[in-house]
Amino acid sequence: MEKTPKIEVCLYCSGFDVNELKNKVKVKVKISCIGKCSKKNPELNGKVYGFLNGEFTVCDTKEEFFAKVDKLDSYVSNSNKNPLVDAFLEHIEKWRDEHDKLRELCLDCQLTEELKWGQPCYTLNNNNIVIIGGFKNYIALSFFKGSLLKDKGGILVRQTENVQAGRQLRFSSVKEIAEKETMIKEYIGEAIEIEKAGLKVPVEKKPELKIPDELQAKFDEDPAFKSAFYALTPGRQRGYIFHFTGAKQSVTRASRIEKYTPKIFDGLGIDD
Repeated sequence: MEKTPKIEVCLYCSGFDVNELKNKVKVKVKISCIGKCSKKNPELNGKVYGFLNGEFTVCDTKEEFFAKVDKLDSYVSNSNKNPLVDAFLEHIEKWRDEHDKLRELCLDCQLTEELKWGQPCYTLNNNNIVIIGGFKNYIALSFFKGSLLKDKGGILVRQTENVQAGRQLRFSSVKEIAEKETMIKEYIGEAIEIEKAGLKVPVEKKPELKIPDELQAKFDEDPAFKSAFYALTPGRQRGYIFHFTGAKQSVTRASRIEKYTPKIFDGLGIDD
């Protein structure tokens, strides 16, 4: 039986060229945010690291890391919790308890836990159902096909007028989440049934937004930034382009791009 280990590394902060690893091994390598980076963990500076079969592994050299990869057995999960989300939650200060509670409810609904766009995301048969995100004044449980929900409680929020499919449930405390636990699970259950039925959100096609010259120059100068930008959700991309093109002067547009570069690399939207 062919080995199927689970290998998860970050494109930007795993300490080596991850494409070399991708070309080296025959199994699929997941390249995305892994919730660990040398910015928040100075002890990782100069190290090579990633998750191997769900265990965070740190090595002094690329060769040592590759040797551990070669020795991996098939991956068997002993928990429905994803270690990438565990790593992400290690550094959460604001909304930590709220993240934990919403995570619990999503896992109770038998969804698969992943880390996507730098946030805990819950899927069914590889299709996105809900994602948890902390904002300045609230934490949100966002439904990817929220516009199809009946919303009996009248509590779903459309984040902006440009959002067509997604809807949010917003909370400001663990107590509020606990009080609405039954309703939250009903909404998640309905979202699961919508996905199982294969329902699609009617999407109004919007005109393509023109990439401003300053943003294109940034893409040409920094291919990693371009990759990070296009890894964002279409809504987040549009939000940034609207903001950048809203400035009349070129120098202001360039300044805005530089200001939001760190957030783009972190997989965050302009309002996240």
